[in-house]
Amino acid sequence: MLLRNSLKQMGRTKARTIVFLLLTVLTVTFLSLGINLWRTCNDNMEKYEKVFTTVGVVNQKENSVELKQSWNSARKEYTYWDEPIYDYILPISLLDFKGAGYIIKPEQRPYYGAYSPGIKIMSSKEEEYVEGKLDSIVEIVAYGDCIPSDPVKVKVKRVLHGTFDLEGTDIWLCDEFNDNPGLLEKGKTYITFIEQIPNEHKDSYMERSYEFIPENLTISTQRNKKGETVAGEDMLSEKWEEVTDNFYETEKVKKWENLGKAEDRFFEDTFPVVPTNKTEFLMEFNQGSASICDGRDITKEEYEEGDKVCIIHWKFAQINNLKVGDNLNLKLYYADYEKSASQIFRANGTVSDFGLLNAQGEEYPVFEDSNYKIVGFYSNTVNPEAEPTGYELGRNAVVIPSKSVKNSDENNIVGYGPMKGYNTSFQIPNGTTKEYMEKFKALGISNLEVEFYDGGYEKLSSGMQNLKTVAVVLVAVSGATTLAILFFFVFLFISKQKKRTAIERSLGMNRKECTLSMLYGILIIISIGAVIGSFAGFKTADFIMSKSTNMETELYSTAFSNWVNNSDKIANLSEINVSANPLTPVVVCLVVILVSFVISLIFIKNNLKAEPLELLSKSEE
Repeated sequence: MLLRNSLKQMGRTKARTIVFLLLTVLTVTFLSLGINLWRTCNDNMEKYEKVFTTVGVVNQKENSVELKQSWNSARKEYTYWDEPIYDYILPISLLDFKGAGYIIKPEQRPYYGAYSPGIKIMSSKEEEYVEGKLDSIVEIVAYGDCIPSDPVKVKVKRVLHGTFDLEGTDIWLCDEFNDNPGLLEKGKTYITFIEQIPNEHKDSYMERSYEFIPENLTISTQRNKKGETVAGEDMLSEKWEEVTDNFYETEKVKKWENLGKAEDRFFEDTFPVVPTNKTEFLMEFNQGSASICDGRDITKEEYEEGDKVCIIHWKFAQINNLKVGDNLNLKLYYADYEKSASQIFRANGTVSDFGLLNAQGEEYPVFEDSNYKIVGFYSNTVNPEAEPTGYELGRNAVVIPSKSVKNSDENNIVGYGPMKGYNTSFQIPNGTTKEYMEKFKALGISNLEVEFYDGGYEKLSSGMQNLKTVAVVLVAVSGATTLAILFFFVFLFISKQKKRTAIERSLGMNRKECTLSMLYGILIIISIGAVIGSFAGFKTADFIMSKSTNMETELYSTAFSNWVNNSDKIANLSEINVSANPLTPVVVCLVVILVSFVISLIFIKNNLKAEPLELLSKSEE
């Protein structure tokens, strides 16, 4: 009865009721839209903080460039290239300045050469190809005085290591890439390392489609921690060495014997180990071309504690029948602070551009021998035909925490170079790249470059912050408007109907019944408007957020940022973005109804204060 009477009274002022309903829907829609956008922006910002990482990489710029050349005997021409020259190598301590705010301090990481008993680095098919190559350490004898600037026939007198079938045969020898080869004298015996390469001499009368180039791989490139060469100035630098009568009674022969063992260990058993303080410091993982495909990544705690855990390539695991949870013994025996693993352990094979022997002419000894638990496998996408940039992981690379290596590598360094983007990284808080660069530039270090990879965080967060500002303004304006409309229409429907209250009380209705008679109608209208408006705002907010996701390339690319000066990966917003919470419109609706209820009670209470006869004796204002 009370509900019917209340609705009947509302129906007598249809125009006013309809306007009130429409205005309620409109203002609550904007209020709900603002609140949903504000909350969704906050949720997204929190999600971005967890998902995104801002990684800085450092490059030391060269002081000058030197034109280098390499002779090609087959083509009778030089190949030219620019080689960077560094007056000195800058220490990483320069990056430890006040206010840097590092989460993880800069690391200049080497890669380690390692082997493991019983572990294969090649498939059976690849092993067959390697075994088919004829690279060997041999004694050769020239048939006459000659300079091997073009292929010359020499006799293999003895094979010390490698393909013993070559012993007693003739081979074509050419110092292919040397524009001033040394003299081979008739009848003298020389020891050298020969490498098989395809024959490109079109005008030669060679019996085979390949030739051999001489190399002296006994030359050591060992460095100390300061980057200084350890080997003495008297180190032999010729491509071959003469075998004298008492040669095998001297210490000279030992380095050639050691070279054979070092060659086998390097090309047949060695794989790269990449130490780091965070998996995302490795650009293949950072840019998404490498990812965990089985098991898990190394955790933050494991990196900090230096736990003996590792992740390995799935194919490396497949070749060796390894599973997640197995132990892998790593015997680390050299460290390279100049090149990255991918420049040596390439997708299409292993190359060596450093000496495999130390300054004493011996194999590098193992400096760290530990068992690592395999916690995950990773996969990556590599073009075997492309020249490595250094940012790739390297074939069969094993990733370990830097702090897990407890022993020093100072006596096992084969190469030392400046800070490069592929070996020097750090992490700073998201959104602080501008502040970092301002402080870094204040140091005045002109030949260090810093680039940031943040996955598009700064543009994403900037866009969300702008949207959040709009949402706050919208909430403030629509909230005030909603309150004003509620006060105004409640005033019209309640305070302006004091005579109605007096009549109802005169007819015997008590205070509670009068209150309900007033409340039912107005709360129903407000509830309808609040429900429609709340969910309309929710749907609109969801639509706006989805549109911003679809426009990710335009809105969030970091390619043209002033301080994030690299075109790094764009986040997949459809997977990262948080949608509007469906509970929010419910809460908004309930709050609007509750506020309306409170306002209505205040006005009704004011109506009930006066006596009915007093109200009826006055004309309604």
